[in-house]
Amino acid sequence: MSLSSLHSQNPSQAAKRGARWPQSLPEPEALGFGRYVAPFIVVAEHDEHGGWSAPQVRPREAVQLDVASGALQYGLSVFEGLKAFRDAADELHLFRPRDHIRRLQRSAERLSLPAISEELLMKMALRAVEVHRDWVPPHGRGSLYLRPTLYACEESLGLRRAARHALSIVATPCSSPDTSVPKRLWAERELVRAAIGGLGAAKTAANYAASLYGAQRARLRGCDDALWLDAAEHQYLGEAGTMNVFVALPGRVLTPPLDGTILAGITRASIMQLLGEFGVRFEETAISLDDLQRWQRSGGLREIFGVGTAARVAPVSEIVWENTGVRPHGGDLAARLSQRLAELQDGAGEDPYGWRVAVAPREATESALLAEAV
Repeated sequence: MSLSSLHSQNPSQAAKRGARWPQSLPEPEALGFGRYVAPFIVVAEHDEHGGWSAPQVRPREAVQLDVASGALQYGLSVFEGLKAFRDAADELHLFRPRDHIRRLQRSAERLSLPAISEELLMKMALRAVEVHRDWVPPHGRGSLYLRPTLYACEESLGLRRAARHALSIVATPCSSPDTSVPKRLWAERELVRAAIGGLGAAKTAANYAASLYGAQRARLRGCDDALWLDAAEHQYLGEAGTMNVFVALPGRVLTPPLDGTILAGITRASIMQLLGEFGVRFEETAISLDDLQRWQRSGGLREIFGVGTAARVAPVSEIVWENTGVRPHGGDLAARLSQRLAELQDGAGEDPYGWRVAVAPREATESALLAEAV
């Protein structure tokens, strides 16, 4: 498969769908999340004696994983999720890639996976965007989501640190998140996603597998997702599905502290920075279901919202559990935060925080990419 084969379409299609938008894809607004995996993969391999190889661009189907690998047998894998955007001038950039890289490094250490340099990860992330630059939706109409994954690929059924690993990055174009429909959450008071001392702070396969059954239980109860609570008392707020949780009260915003059970979300950190920009005081503190009910009774429960790379800022209309629940009274803070974050991600205006990392233009990279696609 050649890079040029991804670009062919007639001029009228190109005018309507954006320059060089692949024919195999629907309109950006119909992409959803994760449905269309891009054709190439950027991969580097690690050997305990030789270290990391130079990254290569390969057709996605050329990269395989043995069923006896530690990644499949014992969940020895960690991953990240970051996005690339197209600005109004048609230039591409990654959003906060260094923060995602550092979190992947921390996750790798927790699972005894090999260390990866920031330089290698950044090079691979930029390469993944360069090879799929036409899969980045037009300005303001979506993003290209990157999934770097570090995993044990050595063939062995023994439970031990593997001798061979691989780091791969796949990409998928995504619609802009729809924040117009608030989410309804089920507070899960029986199952546990993470406990102190466990894997809750690592972005690893096991962490997400542990949440699926709870999400199914929530949907059977007419909710969109599960709100996870602490493992000891089943009372204190953790994560909401794959999102960090925020609660807006009069004059302040609260979010649970990073106690080792909660993923340190990059969007979470962005929202905390933007709250400061808005002049809103925020606190990292324990929040219980009893607190939510008390604030609702007093009229102080203004807003609840979740934040994450996929969701951006998602308002919560209701949290229910057993025969009770809470409904925030409403406000516009979540919508304002979502709009401001979208401006920074889409490249609309200045970047006062240095969150965007530019991707080299097409002319500087395409010949090298064609040579690498083996």
